[in-house]
Amino acid sequence: MIDQVATKKKVLSRKSTEVVAYIQQVEKAKRDAEVLTLREWFDTTPKHQQEVIDYMEKYKQLGRLGKELHNRGVARVTERFGDDVRTLVEATYQRGLLDIVAPLAALACVTKKS
Repeated sequence: MIDQVATKKKVLSRKSTEVVAYIQQVEKAKRDAEVLTLREWFDTTPKHQQEVIDYMEKYKQLGRLGKELHNRGVARVTERFGDDVRTLVEATYQRGLLDIVAPLAALACVTKKS
């Protein structure tokens, strides 16, 4: 008979040293690569281009800009989908890429609405 204790998977606690070390490693890699969400990018960019300013005056939130980036095939680093109630996408991008393509996508959004 197979020992049931030996066949069970080892379950790690969220506070175990292995898990904490892995989370810190992932966070460091994200910081080094400057991977962030649209909101983090918008909040931490010191000076936005006029297209992004015009976009925020019209829409007041970044959801439409994220959808425009997705429709135009801008590469996401990661994405997370929400629960069964509604779809939530939290995508992360590289800062340098957003600095280039976000103003263009914002311009496309503003000109579509007009």
